[in-house]
Amino acid sequence: MKKFFLNLLTIICIVVICISGYKIFTTLRDYKKADNVYSSIRDTKENEVDMTTSSKNLSSINSDYRFWINVEGTNIDYPVVQGSDNSFYLNHDFNKNYLPAGSIFLDYRNDFEIDSNSVIYGHHMRNSTMFGQMEKFKDKNFFDNNKTITITTKDTTYEYEIFAIGVYDANFGYNDVSFENEEDFNNFLNKVTSKAMYIRNIVSPKDQIITLSTCSYEYKNARTALFAVRK
Repeated sequence: MKKFFLNLLTIICIVVICISGYKIFTTLRDYKKADNVYSSIRDTKENEVDMTTSSKNLSSINSDYRFWINVEGTNIDYPVVQGSDNSFYLNHDFNKNYLPAGSIFLDYRNDFEIDSNSVIYGHHMRNSTMFGQMEKFKDKNFFDNNKTITITTKDTTYEYEIFAIGVYDANFGYNDVSFENEEDFNNFLNKVTSKAMYIRNIVSPKDQIITLSTCSYEYKNARTALFAVRK
C-alpha cells in the first residue's frame, strides 16, 4: 500500500510539472508572437518618410488604428487601436488575430480629438512589454524625471506632461470619459489626484488629458493609472 501511494504521488508530481511546463511554454510563445507582431508594425511605421504615409499604411492593415504612443523612459512605443467595445482588443492583436497579450487600445467611447479624458488600455505583461513598464512611475525619482508622453496622429504630434500616477479600484471611475461641464471634470480631476501616489499641479478643467490604464496587483481588481495633460 505504501508503494502504491508513493507511485501515485510520483505520478501527480509529474503531471503538475508537465502542466506547469506547458503553461510556461504557451506564455513564452504568446510573448514571442506579440513581439513579432509589433516588430512588423514598427517596421511599417519606420520605413515611411512621414507619419501621414505611415498612418495610411497602418490604417490599411487595420482600419481601427488611431495613433502611435510613446512614453518617455519606457519601452512603451506602440500603435493604438479602437474597437467597437473594450473587450475585443483585450485578446486580439493588431491584425485582429486571437492573442492573449491583446493590443494597446483607446476606450471605445472616446473621440480622441475633442474629449476631456481619453483612456488608453494595455495589459501589464510579465516580460515588461505593453504597459508593464508603467510600474516604473511608482518610483518617485522616476516620476520626477520622466514627464513626457507623445501621441502622433496622421496629422499632428501631441505632447503631454504626466501629472499623476495612482492605483485605483477598477470601479473607482478613474477612466470616466464623459463630463457634463467643466465643474464635473474638475471634480473628476480632484477625485483622481486625491488618491494619487504623486502629482504635479499643472492641470485645469479647461485642459484635455489622457489616462493610461493597466492591471495592478496590490489587491483584487486594482488598476494602475497614469495621467497626462496635453501641452
